[in-house]
Amino acid sequence: MDHIDLKYAMMLSGRLPMFKIVSHKPYKINFRCPYCNDSQKSATKARAWLQESNKTGGFRFFCFNCGHPASFYDFLKVQDPLSFRDYVAERYVNKARGTIDPLLPAGFGDAPRFDGNPLKKIKKISQLKADHPAKVYIDSRQIPTDKHYLIYYAPKFKTWINEIIPDKFDMKDKWGKPRKDEPRLILPFFDEKGQVFGVSARSFDPNGLRYISIMFDENQAKIFGLQGLDWNKDYYIVEGAIDSMFINNAMAMAGADGNLSTLKNTENAIVVFDCEFRNKEIYKRMEKAINQGLRVCIWPNHMADKGKDINQFVLSGIPAAKIETIIRENTYKGLMAKAILTERMRV
Repeated sequence: MDHIDLKYAMMLSGRLPMFKIVSHKPYKINFRCPYCNDSQKSATKARAWLQESNKTGGFRFFCFNCGHPASFYDFLKVQDPLSFRDYVAERYVNKARGTIDPLLPAGFGDAPRFDGNPLKKIKKISQLKADHPAKVYIDSRQIPTDKHYLIYYAPKFKTWINEIIPDKFDMKDKWGKPRKDEPRLILPFFDEKGQVFGVSARSFDPNGLRYISIMFDENQAKIFGLQGLDWNKDYYIVEGAIDSMFINNAMAMAGADGNLSTLKNTENAIVVFDCEFRNKEIYKRMEKAINQGLRVCIWPNHMADKGKDINQFVLSGIPAAKIETIIRENTYKGLMAKAILTERMRV
């Protein structure tokens, strides 16, 4: 086990709830995920792991709930920026001496850069044949055909990502045997100039990890739909990328706790949470958005009979234009929003 990674992992023990060393050979550390908070219903579930890599001897982070993967370098950078500086300094000593440190990112010390278009090796849904399984799935969700160009298909997702970010996924198990790859739908994060800075990858396997987010630029917020968004008009912030495709001028914040502080012209924003405000976590997030002075859609109670999100409402037979009208007619702010939310909770 790499002693520097282990040293700084132990320094995180007070920050990570339910931190527990499960194994020493190889090292495995379990805790609640700091990215997704692991479970909205159970305070005892812990599905995030730091696991010793067979290849480098250092740690790799992965959450089996939200699917977030990261090197220990990237994980520490986010979780403890102050300790991260010391960690980098220790690692940099090796590089300064001319020694290659396998746990430093390639090109460490150089200006960060990302070249080329990572989407050029996979196809858009709009380019697939009508009977392709991915195309059939998208059609079954009734996603508008004029949005199909925004969705891609990766037949071997992890192999594709490893071509972009070398060794992002360990493709061999602890016995050195190849791990099975899988196809996934790819929902790219584009910036306002149309440059891709990350992807959200959805599994076709109902029993698999539903979403995995991969960022090519860690400094960007996980927002789907920035390209073409008009900040000067009312714009909608929904929870799922697919939901955003049914509503005009909409974006999606990937992850339950999207950072709303990164938005522009927030006086034009309308936050649309899933129709589950009896869910304590969603209720807290709605309260937080209201307290931030944002306009919030509070779904009428009868909508819960139709589903929990915009896509499910469409599948229940409600036209997208009607859903947008319902959102606008049930959007509130400030004291009125608090009163309506309290009233809906009582019913």
